[in-house]
Amino acid sequence: MNLPINTDETFKLPRLFVDNSLAQNGVIDLEPAQAHYLINVLRRNQGDQIRLFNGKDGEWLGILSVQSKKSATIQITQQLLEQPQLARRIHLLFAPIKKQRMDWLIEKAVELGATDFHPILTQNTEVRKIREDRLKAQIFEAAEQCERLEIPSLHTLQKWDTLLSKWDKTVPVISCIERYDAQPIVAVMQDHSNSNIAILIGPEGGFTKEERDQIAQKSIPVTLGNTILRSETAVIKALIIAQSLEISPN
Repeated sequence: MNLPINTDETFKLPRLFVDNSLAQNGVIDLEPAQAHYLINVLRRNQGDQIRLFNGKDGEWLGILSVQSKKSATIQITQQLLEQPQLARRIHLLFAPIKKQRMDWLIEKAVELGATDFHPILTQNTEVRKIREDRLKAQIFEAAEQCERLEIPSLHTLQKWDTLLSKWDKTVPVISCIERYDAQPIVAVMQDHSNSNIAILIGPEGGFTKEERDQIAQKSIPVTLGNTILRSETAVIKALIIAQSLEISPN
């Protein structure tokens, strides 16, 4: 039986990503870490309402059932939001950076609509190994917090030239290249305001001259302005421009 709920107040309820199908009257066994978070950190109790999403089935309301301090289930009661159709994909091709700044990059890129993360290796890439499980957890957490219903995909780390050599040619790659004769990013983004795109951001220290020339041949080179931006700043600026130029369907 559905419990009464003020839909204007649902945003105040805790929101969790779960790797389960969501449907009316289903029961979800929470992971121990999620149960601990709800019960011991947020101090949620038996019968409290929780929002759930899985990136596929929309957002659902459920009722918490506590078994122990690290064990709980949620019975699904009603759907709050249907899963929207994804308007377009925005791929982010980026060279990994150091931990704290990488955390910030992932969080803000999720908030600003990136749908696919492609970590790449260039000659000057400073972090050459990543923990995929940690990055995925950050993506899930960022989606929970910003209330996205879809979960961005994390792709395998690979060399930039390997990735571009097999790239889908129907998806233009917009490469932000510093110290290069390129057109402003806004002009290019306007031409691709509602289509799938990829944004390529270089490493700390920038691309080498050879890389710049090769990337320019395989993509659309653009400039982000007269100043040299840190990698995470460049990501945010490019995504804000892409989002601001999106055209809503009639």
